[in-house]
Amino acid sequence: MLHFVYLKVINYKLMTLPNWQLKFRDLPEIPPLKRWIEGAHFTQEQNISFRLLKHQEISSDEQNDFIKLFKFYEDLDIALQELDYSSFDANEFDNFKSYIDYAFNYIPLLSNKLSVFHTYRLVVNEWVSKKNERLNNISFLKYPPIDIVKSINKYNRANTPNTSVLYTAENIDSALKEIKPPTNKLITVGLWKPKEKKELISYPISHSDKAMSVNQGVQKATAAFEKYGDSQSKLLVEWSRHYFKLLGREFTKPVSHHYEYLISAMFSERILKTRQDPNPSFNFDCIIYPSVGNDFGTDNLAVHPDSVENEFKLFQITEFEIEESYYEKEYVRDHPEIISLAKVKNRVNAKNILENGEIVW
Repeated sequence: MLHFVYLKVINYKLMTLPNWQLKFRDLPEIPPLKRWIEGAHFTQEQNISFRLLKHQEISSDEQNDFIKLFKFYEDLDIALQELDYSSFDANEFDNFKSYIDYAFNYIPLLSNKLSVFHTYRLVVNEWVSKKNERLNNISFLKYPPIDIVKSINKYNRANTPNTSVLYTAENIDSALKEIKPPTNKLITVGLWKPKEKKELISYPISHSDKAMSVNQGVQKATAAFEKYGDSQSKLLVEWSRHYFKLLGREFTKPVSHHYEYLISAMFSERILKTRQDPNPSFNFDCIIYPSVGNDFGTDNLAVHPDSVENEFKLFQITEFEIEESYYEKEYVRDHPEIISLAKVKNRVNAKNILENGEIVW
């Protein structure tokens, strides 16, 4: 994947009113400036940020109040890192979602034109078809149907139980590190390419401390934001930076329970829902983020289903079995289809992919 990264603008979308959760466990209480104004559909924080975005003046009192919010975001970021998500019961989880909705009742949109030459979707046949048998239709190599996503009812890095995306990796080795397929099971890899040479609209994950030193995409997206800040209110830039830092950390953290994906999943759902924005630069095709499984050295995509159908096509399908795995081995960048992290057997390419989605082996 080759990036042409720049920041178009920071846009803000009002969310629907949350369930008024001012407090949750040991997380900091929602400060007055962030609370909904009675009889209005905005908060004072949103009001000030809109005016700063439009280069309008604010009073010294408003400036001081706005600066106080920075401490809230810093405390929240620290507290979230110590939160035990696995201890939530269903009611607590709903309250936590409402609290996060309130804490982030806005959404900065960072737009990035992205050229994708190829991207890979890897599946364990048995996990998607319930059988350890050869796949016969490309539907198994696309985004999961929404009814299946809802029935599984789990959060993932870039989708909630109410949304579906196509997850892809930069190369087969990265996909192996992410999924870690078991041995002696059929594995199928789909090579996706754009139907035509065209830049996609992506939301790049930036400001990740973990990924910054090794991931060029994060470096470029962060640099683009900082450059954009040169022409904006320093107050607005610092305020926005707190959001991007938290989102960057959430997208690059390891997880042990699917509840820990909540924040990145919720924000992803918001980002990919902005498909009817008057500014086409914010009708996102995908989110691009560092591969946690591959130690941030490569990028993954979470692609909106409409963009999969309209912009992408399966060009090649490969099947194999893992005989031995070396997933803990350090990844070394090479040709995207070279497999160095496993010993495979019975590798074969499909002969054809028919228009109706049938795979011919």
